Amino acid sequence: MGYDLKGKPPAIPPGSLVLVTGVNGYLGSHIADQFLEAGYRVRGTTRSNDKAAGVRELFTQKYGEGKFETVVVADMGKEGAFDEAVK
Repeated sequence: MGYDLKGKPPAIPPGSLVLVTGVNGYLGSHIADQFLEAGYRVRGTTRSNDKAAGVRELFTQKYGEGKFETVVVADMGKEGAFDEAVK
């Protein structure tokens, strides 16, 4: 995996599902890629399905089915906006 944790296991075990907000943006997509490369599953939030299509296709091709998914959070300011994303 390439991460030196000085012999300690990571706090979140590889294979776990992690949430990355703004996954179709520059930083979010790079963070998601690093998690996927390290063996984690990623759920990414985006404001629309259309905006996430490219990154979804890329990560599915690169890491295979079932490793990456997206959830639409159209209005981050709305109460409970991330409820579905964190389930």
